[in-house]
Amino acid sequence: MGILGDYTLQQLKDADVTVIRTKFKEKLDAMDKKQLIILYLKGNDIDIENMEIQDREEGEGDSRGQLWQLQVVRDVLGNRLRSTRFDYTYYPPQPDGTQPRDTITITEMDASDVVISIKKLKHYTDGKQPEWIE
Repeated sequence: MGILGDYTLQQLKDADVTVIRTKFKEKLDAMDKKQLIILYLKGNDIDIENMEIQDREEGEGDSRGQLWQLQVVRDVLGNRLRSTRFDYTYYPPQPDGTQPRDTITITEMDASDVVISIKKLKHYTDGKQPEWIE
């Protein structure tokens, strides 16, 4: 178990920095040389400063399929870094009863939900490969 393995991520976020420092000191003081070296080596394998956490996705669909989907990326403290929204449109029902996907609009936003880019992927019903438009 890690140094703060008995704490949940939420407890760490809510804890005062002094509490975290004290807990670290207690755990470090109890470690022998080998345990400290292992801790150091494990810590160097993870780029915690740039770690990103994929938040739970949101979305909605109907009988045709997915209508929209939102993916939010956060840092280790839960701060929003960016998000991506996917909006799906569909062709009218085909003779075989299917309703193929028409366009996927991909909107990328920054931490404040300011739009950074919008891309559209057009699908076709004639077998032609999807292509980026606009």
